[in-house]
Amino acid sequence: MYNLIKSEWYKLRKDRSFRTLAMIMVALSIFWPLYWHFDNRLDGDPLFTGLESFQRALSSNTLIIKVSLCILAGFFISSEYSTGVMKNMATSGNSRMKIFTAKLCVYSWGVILLSLLFPVFNMVISTILSGFGAIDNQSAALLVLRSMLFTILFSASFASVAALFAITFTTSGKTISTSIIFFLSIDVIFTSIGEYLPIFETAYEYSVFTLVGDIGSTSPSNTELWRLTVVPILTFFGCGLAGCWVYKRKEIK
Repeated sequence: MYNLIKSEWYKLRKDRSFRTLAMIMVALSIFWPLYWHFDNRLDGDPLFTGLESFQRALSSNTLIIKVSLCILAGFFISSEYSTGVMKNMATSGNSRMKIFTAKLCVYSWGVILLSLLFPVFNMVISTILSGFGAIDNQSAALLVLRSMLFTILFSASFASVAALFAITFTTSGKTISTSIIFFLSIDVIFTSIGEYLPIFETAYEYSVFTLVGDIGSTSPSNTELWRLTVVPILTFFGCGLAGCWVYKRKEIK
């Protein structure tokens, strides 16, 4: 298992899509706070502190990550069907469950790294320009740490969903297009169905797709903290098991 993870990590580091996405994230993370800093300065508006930039970045980060993880899933996982790598791995003597688990772990780690770039760089650059800032009634550092931990959990849960698509389809194009459509339309689908079947609306309210909007909450209750912790973990393991099941039964040509 260790050798499989080591091999997947090497492939991730060499993957062009991962490198390109990381460079785009860094570029956006540098441009965004600089733009708002000088724009506010010219207009005479208050400058964004590092904490404020971090909170603003979290609200935009979800969409960025959804698109990025779909692209990475297509090129890092699905493309190995067409190149023959997946067939070679399946006949290497390792169990398919171990192979998929290694891919999911490394792929999730890659998504987590990408998910942290935008908010962290925004916070650091704005802190250099305008100071870190403060928040009433609680530690700002605690808020940042909690939000980053939840970002990690939800990024991993989204990665497990995308990995399920990637292991199901045999081409990167199908994986990217299908998963992007899914992530961008799932809110509308559940909301529309929920108007007729309340159980879908309830399931959606307690899913990662809804709860992700609360990861930057300044004063969550104990119940909300419990949901924000447990739901993404259950989603990760649930989709991970589903991915193992699909991969074990998939005919690889």
